Amino acid sequence: MNGCVSSNNENKISIKEKQRNEDIQNCKYYGFTQGTADFSNCLMKLDNARRHTKMLECENVRRDNSNSGVTGFWGGVLLGMRENLACN
Repeated sequence: MNGCVSSNNENKISIKEKQRNEDIQNCKYYGFTQGTADFSNCLMKLDNARRHTKMLECENVRRDNSNSGVTGFWGGVLLGMRENLACN
């Protein structure tokens, strides 16, 4: 009976793997040939752009949190959760 049930982890693809696959498809779409230096540069630029966007989002959340005026224990918890979601 166990042979008929697949593990949940077998069919899951990580977010990073999904992004990588999308980046590969995008670079191919733009005409770069896989295995070349230009293709590698295309992948690197897409990754750097994603990291830069994430950094800006994190900075914005931290700035908004510091200017929010929220006080109290639960306010701090919520602000911390918001920052964790944006920055991790």
